Amino acid sequence: MTTDTPTPTIDLDDPHRSLLGRTIESLKPPETLNLGSMKYAGSLNPDIRACGEFLLECIEETAELNHLGHWMVQNMFTEILQNHHQVASRFETGALPPVKAPVFILGLPRTGSTYLFNMLGATEPFRTMRHWETQKIASRKPDFLKRFDAAVMLKVMHHLSPGFRTVHEIRLDGPEECTRPLLNGFVSQSFPGIFHIPRYNQFLDTADYLPTYEFFYKLLQVMGSHNKRWLLKSPIHMQSVDSLLKVCPDARFVHLHRDFEEVVCSICSLTAAYRCMTSYRHHGPEIGREVRKYLTRDLAKGQAVLDANKEKVLDLHYKQIVDHPLETVKEVFDFVETPYDESAERAVRSERRASIPNKYGKHIYHEADYFPDQACNQPGDGGTRSRR
Repeated sequence: MTTDTPTPTIDLDDPHRSLLGRTIESLKPPETLNLGSMKYAGSLNPDIRACGEFLLECIEETAELNHLGHWMVQNMFTEILQNHHQVASRFETGALPPVKAPVFILGLPRTGSTYLFNMLGATEPFRTMRHWETQKIASRKPDFLKRFDAAVMLKVMHHLSPGFRTVHEIRLDGPEECTRPLLNGFVSQSFPGIFHIPRYNQFLDTADYLPTYEFFYKLLQVMGSHNKRWLLKSPIHMQSVDSLLKVCPDARFVHLHRDFEEVVCSICSLTAAYRCMTSYRHHGPEIGREVRKYLTRDLAKGQAVLDANKEKVLDLHYKQIVDHPLETVKEVFDFVETPYDESAERAVRSERRASIPNKYGKHIYHEADYFPDQACNQPGDGGTRSRR
């Protein structure tokens, strides 16, 4: 890395290694993970279990996990198995209320999705997930203990990767996107985002997402809408809008747009943040190739489904959200046929005042780190595009 450009937030040449991370790595080598030996594995749907076993096989094969990454995978799989067991027990006592007309915000990172999501989520008509709610969702543990556990884990993550919240801010009390709950089916683009698992990524070309969304629907039922309308957001939904519609046929979509080349490097940097924390393998050009491939695939697949259901879709552009936020919020309210009153206006204005750009520092990334053959000297939004 030359000295004429600022150091990137996630430095692939010199990733942050915290004392905690080095301590974990000093422990004895971890054993190979085996889904069948984990508690509650027997409660899994056979199709979901097969996907989980395949995912573990791919992780062991190519992810090159460090000790911390191994511990995180073990924790993640343990939590997923607990969720399946606990959800099954919740439904043993009877059916839960259905999820009615949820609203999904679709769009890649850096399309204004978080900004719009936070403004809408601050208003009374909508129910969003809070970050602490997305962990151990079906557990009967008291909420204050769930919140405490989530706060501790968030602190640990920020300690292990200080630049992470510069790339993507997570608020303990939300609103939070639903990426984590979607992991429970073991079929999600999140996994290749965190780990180098090309065989699994290829599997996603033809994977069946329906079991994932059937379980996701049950998680929403367990969490409860609080007599509000669910507002949900994750870039992961673009790959599986068809399955989502089978589970929620009355869903509405707010689809955000921005030039692909303006966001792809930022997404690469987010991927690098995870891999530098969990793995010994974090090669920039490799990340760039993987990210470009899956984003191209998922956007095309999602767009085809949305084009076939235009009456359910509101299309918005990034510039519209940034330049006219209040008008954009009102347009969304009109689209989902929800009254926009003075209390909603106050909530949106309050959220806008609380939203501080670059609160934890500027997210800097270099296009040459991920696309060395395409780097240019034009500035990128939230980062720099520069030659080495």
